[in-house]
Amino acid sequence: MASTEEWQDHAACRDVPVQLFFPPAEHEVDEAKAMCAICEVRQPCLEYAIAAGERFGVWGGLTPQERRSLIAKRRSRARAEAART
Repeated sequence: MASTEEWQDHAACRDVPVQLFFPPAEHEVDEAKAMCAICEVRQPCLEYAIAAGERFGVWGGLTPQERRSLIAKRRSRARAEAART
């Protein structure tokens, strides 16, 4: 994975106020998610947030709850694959 600085240089949100991605309520994320949807570095952003254990904000187009769900699915898939081998 590229360094944080490299992918951040290409982020659609690089000149957007950070508050957009940390709304007061999780259901107020539509604008942040719309920005992520057009971003060329959405996946590296998401993977960074997961690896760093980011607990707040929209990263890679996902809310904290959505990231927790994705992590759980990945772990479940990894356990199932390990059980087959």
